[in-house]
Amino acid sequence: MGTEKIVRALGDQEWLDELAAPVQEAVRNLLPRDLKNFLHGSALGHPLHPALIDLPLGSWTLAAILDGLELARGRDKTRAADAAIKIGLIGAVAAAVAGLTDWSETDGRAKRIGMTHGVMNLAATGLYVTSLLLRRKSRSKGIGVSMMAYAVATSSAFLGGHLTYGEQIGVDHTATADQEQPEKFTAVLDDEKLPAEKPTKVTADGVAVVLVRRGDTIYALRDTCTHLGGPLSEGKLEGDGIVCPWHGSRFCLADGRVLDGPAVFPERCFDVRVRDGKIEVRARREA
Repeated sequence: MGTEKIVRALGDQEWLDELAAPVQEAVRNLLPRDLKNFLHGSALGHPLHPALIDLPLGSWTLAAILDGLELARGRDKTRAADAAIKIGLIGAVAAAVAGLTDWSETDGRAKRIGMTHGVMNLAATGLYVTSLLLRRKSRSKGIGVSMMAYAVATSSAFLGGHLTYGEQIGVDHTATADQEQPEKFTAVLDDEKLPAEKPTKVTADGVAVVLVRRGDTIYALRDTCTHLGGPLSEGKLEGDGIVCPWHGSRFCLADGRVLDGPAVFPERCFDVRVRDGKIEVRARREA
């Protein structure tokens, strides 16, 4: 069975949902909103977890190389591999916290694959700790366990890559070919038909847009949430923003910036005008 079939079969295991649900709920309830925003990477405008995983994977790769050289030479000339493993363990803790926070806001296949990804990372971490303990009595046994740990960690990294490229987790769901559309002002709705304080979906040259009227101002944003593609027009208004109904990401109506995660990428905004009783929008042009 090919790796893609294995991952697909894993994503179809619906029984994992019962195990994942209470963990996701606990993460959502235990972490304060500001901390979750930080762990998602909302303030950075980029997911935090992918940036953190470089440290443990890089350190453990270095450890595997050093251990291999030690075995090849038949003598212990340095304990650098031990230090690399320890650095990797520190980085793994930080990456795990950020990854767990991201995973808590996933559904379906991504939730199941992500859960397996996390369990494998936990197993790799446990094996590395065991390796360090064994090295005090038998370096050869400790190195053997660390090689097993590296195999588990890299296999888990494969699942992590699938979550990004296969399940579209951590990518901007509005980064599509129609980002500059419509180029010209396009009529989307009669002005009198747009109610106040009610998100309303319209279409401009095939692009889904949500309109919001507040007082004398009309705001227009892409209707697709950048997190996982939720319909903002079915969400609610909160403060100066609009909240996605799927996972609670909140975007500023005026400029689309992320006010609350799990989204990390800003929402696309449109220029708006009213002409001859019609609301018209176009892709926002930078000043």
